[in-house]
Amino acid sequence: MNRRMFLGSSLAASLSLLPVSGRAQDALGRRLIVVGQTADLSGGMQNIGRDYFTGAKLAFDQANASDALGGRRIKFIGLDDGCDPGRAVANAKRLIDDERVDLLFGLTAESCVEAVANSAAFKDSSIEIFAPVSGVDHLAAKGRVTYLRPGSAEEMVEIVAKFSRLSLMRMAFVHAASPSMLAVRDAALAGLKARGLTLPRTYVLKESAGNAQALVSTMASDQTQAVVIMADSISAALLVKQLRPRLPTIFICLGSTVDVTSVQQLVGAQLANGLMVSRVVPDPANSLIPVVTSFQRALSKYMDEAPTSAGLEGYIAAQALLAVLRKADNPRQLLSAAQRRVGVFDAGGWKVNFANSRAVEKVEMAMLTRDGKLL
Repeated sequence: MNRRMFLGSSLAASLSLLPVSGRAQDALGRRLIVVGQTADLSGGMQNIGRDYFTGAKLAFDQANASDALGGRRIKFIGLDDGCDPGRAVANAKRLIDDERVDLLFGLTAESCVEAVANSAAFKDSSIEIFAPVSGVDHLAAKGRVTYLRPGSAEEMVEIVAKFSRLSLMRMAFVHAASPSMLAVRDAALAGLKARGLTLPRTYVLKESAGNAQALVSTMASDQTQAVVIMADSISAALLVKQLRPRLPTIFICLGSTVDVTSVQQLVGAQLANGLMVSRVVPDPANSLIPVVTSFQRALSKYMDEAPTSAGLEGYIAAQALLAVLRKADNPRQLLSAAQRRVGVFDAGGWKVNFANSRAVEKVEMAMLTRDGKLL
C-alpha cells in the first residue's frame, strides 16, 4: 500500500469510528484515550505532515494490538489543515468541542501551532499539546505544551557550529519574516555569541521568495560560503533555485521543518543534489538503532515506501506519548506527568529527557543525493 492509500484509509477509519459524545469507550468497554491531530496533509508541509501522521498511526496501532496501555486504547483522529492557520483553528475547535479529544498531538507548521495556541477553543479547554512540529516556544500555551524537538534557535546554533568545524566562516542565516522567526534569529545570535562562534549575516526572506534575487546578489558580493534557510518550503525552494546556479559551491542547509521532498520536486534533482538537511531524529535508514528497526518493520507491513525522518519523528513522538500515558493519572495533564514521573524515556537507542524544556536537543545533518536519498 502506498502512503496516500494508507493515509486515506486511516483518516476515514478514525472519523467513522469516533466515540459518541460523552462515551469514551470502545465496543468492548475499554477506556478510549482520544488523540487529535490537525496537520498539513495537502499544503506546503504535506510530506512532513503525512509522514508524521503515518509514523504515529503505526505506533498507536502497535500499542492497541499489544494492549500496551493496560486495557486502554488510543483513538487517533487526524484532520487536514493544509498549512492554513484558520483551518487549523477550526479543526482544533472541532476536535476539542465535538470529538472531545484528550489532547492535541503533532501539530505542524509554526503559524498553525501559534494560531491554535491562541484560539479560544484551546484556551478555554483543559487539554494540552504534545509533540508539535515546532521549534518555537508558544507563550499562549505556556505550561500546556510538551516539546520533543530542539528549539529552532538551538538548531541554528548547532548547524553553524558544524559549518565552523569545516572552516566555513562567511555564513548567512535566511529566515521567514514572522515574529517567531525574528525571535529565533535573535536567540540564535545570542547563543552563537555565548559560544564564541562567528556570527552569520542574517536576511529576511519575503513570502514566495519575492526578494530572492536581491539576497542572492548580496550573498555573492559577500562571498558567502554557507547559508542556513528556515522558511516555508516554497520560499526555500525558490531561493535555492536562484542561489545554486549563481553560487554553485555554497553549502546550503535547510532547517528541519522545511519539507525537503517538496523542495527537491520544485528545484529538480540536479540543483537539489548536495543540499544539506538538518534533522532532529536518528537516520531513518540506520537499522542498528532499535527504534529505527522497529519503525522500519512496522512501516514495511503496510507500505512500500522508504522510511523518512518525519515518519520516524511521528513514530518516536507517539512512543513517547505512550510512555507518559502509562504514568499519567489524567491524559489531560501530560507535562507534569512527563517531568515528574517519566523523566528520561529511552525509545530504543534514542533518549527523550522530559526534565528539559525541549525533551530532545540533538541535531544531526544529512546530505541529499541526486536520487532523493539522505546520506
